[in-house]
Amino acid sequence: MTDKPEPTFMSLTARQLPLDLPETPPRYDRASFVRADCNDAAWRAGEAWLKSSEPALVICGPSGAGKTHFAHALMEGLDAATLTADALAAAPYGDGLAIIDNMPAEDPRAFLAAFEGGASEGRRFLLVGEGHPGFWSGGLKDLRTRLEAAPRAILADPDEALIRAVIAKGFRDRQVAVSPAVIEYAVPRLPRTFVAARAFVALADRAALEEKRKITTPLVQKLLDNLSEGDPAA
Repeated sequence: MTDKPEPTFMSLTARQLPLDLPETPPRYDRASFVRADCNDAAWRAGEAWLKSSEPALVICGPSGAGKTHFAHALMEGLDAATLTADALAAAPYGDGLAIIDNMPAEDPRAFLAAFEGGASEGRRFLLVGEGHPGFWSGGLKDLRTRLEAAPRAILADPDEALIRAVIAKGFRDRQVAVSPAVIEYAVPRLPRTFVAARAFVALADRAALEEKRKITTPLVQKLLDNLSEGDPAA
């Protein structure tokens, strides 16, 4: 798949559609996690790990595949802490479950020591990062062995079906009625990322409110015609 740039939407007019929308914190709850064919195997692997006694679950995949959301949704209701890999290496986590985001750690030896110390005391970790877990070891053989032996939930780039579901859910959450034909028009014309899907929902809703009209295919076409490639220096 050819990567597409993240979208920024140019204003239809300065009054109607401001370029900058207020930022809202990302929602990582289970209710906002959309299951689809492309992430179902990963979810089932996560559920199987929860029922096991394995000390670690590796969650890996490309940038933008929803790995952090997946980890938080899987852990919902289990009171899991969230740490970076470097934070775990610097100060070993003391209790229960922990999501270790942004693998790998800068100091693989310190990380391995903290991980093994925690595992020996019954602590359990979700290790989240991009790419193949073997590359997270920094050349440390013992860590590579640990990572490659751990159960794995692999998230792929979202497919069109998942992007379609994310957009539809976004409109439902906003209590905005949108024809399926509108979504079908938008999906193949957007970058295939969660960021693009959610930005599109927010901007379409804002444009419709500003223009006091429903979200229709002509309105969406106008929005997408004003989709820019963004600032290359950003």
